[in-house]
Amino acid sequence: MANDLLDVHVILDVASPAQPVNLGNLAIFIVQTGTNEVIADTTVSTFQEITDRGLTLGAEATQIAKGFFAQEAHGQTLFIYGVPNSTDGSATTTKLETALGDGWEFGAIVPSTQNDIVAMSNAIEAYGRKFLVVSGTGFDGAPAGAITALEAVKNAPFYGNARTFMIGGVDAEQSYNIGAFVGAVGNKTPGSATWKFKSLTGSTAIKANGSVVSIATKNNVNLYVVKAGKDQTSEGLTLGGDYIDALLGDDWVRATLETNIQNLLQSVDKLSYDMTGIAQLEAAVTTVLRQATDNGIILVNPETGAGQFTVTAQTRDQQAAADISSRKYNGLSFTYTRAGAIHDVTIHGTIGDI
Repeated sequence: MANDLLDVHVILDVASPAQPVNLGNLAIFIVQTGTNEVIADTTVSTFQEITDRGLTLGAEATQIAKGFFAQEAHGQTLFIYGVPNSTDGSATTTKLETALGDGWEFGAIVPSTQNDIVAMSNAIEAYGRKFLVVSGTGFDGAPAGAITALEAVKNAPFYGNARTFMIGGVDAEQSYNIGAFVGAVGNKTPGSATWKFKSLTGSTAIKANGSVVSIATKNNVNLYVVKAGKDQTSEGLTLGGDYIDALLGDDWVRATLETNIQNLLQSVDKLSYDMTGIAQLEAAVTTVLRQATDNGIILVNPETGAGQFTVTAQTRDQQAAADISSRKYNGLSFTYTRAGAIHDVTIHGTIGDI
């Protein structure tokens, strides 16, 4: 499901150890219920616009939108998509495929029936970019019940998907928290922020003990909790165990490369298939990776002060004759080391008697 409208395709092969890119935008997919008509696709830029235009989104979607726009750093646009009802989630997959090329990075689906969540989660996983955000429940009660609910998350059919992440808090605010989590962090410059330690305006943090938070982290669930007297999000993981900010940084690199190289192809009368043209492509990639280094996505070499990345451009002679005749260049590649972030600190000290 690549973007076939572009003449350049960036394939990221991430070896862990580990917009115009509008990565802060959220999309809500609203599945038709009962005899209601399918909601028309639209976009809004403020919560007030929903009321002003008389849009009826339903309680869950309205709370997601409210949480999103309540955050000071929220993205510019909220995308709204209507989805026909289907018992197996096939309509959700079909709708998602038509929307993947639009300018949103995070998606949510309501009502959150399992078939629709599984369909959307698996489709985004196959696409290899963007995220599905889901909520968890049962985490705000007594520790024993919260731990049981957290352990049950591992039974979800979409558990393990690297492009799906869960936020849990007070059950009554589960929809609000989806929008709030994305609105609080998603629009920050990729590489500049982790998804841990963040405050969610309008959300109520739960008072979970250390065992509950530990199990949540082990099971890749993010909680909104009180820690050291402050309300904050926990680890910032996807259900596949990846850090959200790391994958978001990869998305930024890929999308920015596609945009910049596409602009290069369109800005010259002809990009020659020789060392001059290839050098222009190599320079465009290097520029993006240097920006990614400045943003905090790519690790800085402490000795040189340069980003730890490499760019390799093969010569014309190294390309297949069929590619040359069809004007395709497949000889550009790069690698980089993610910068990462510090989430936990252990300090060793010695106290001596006077």
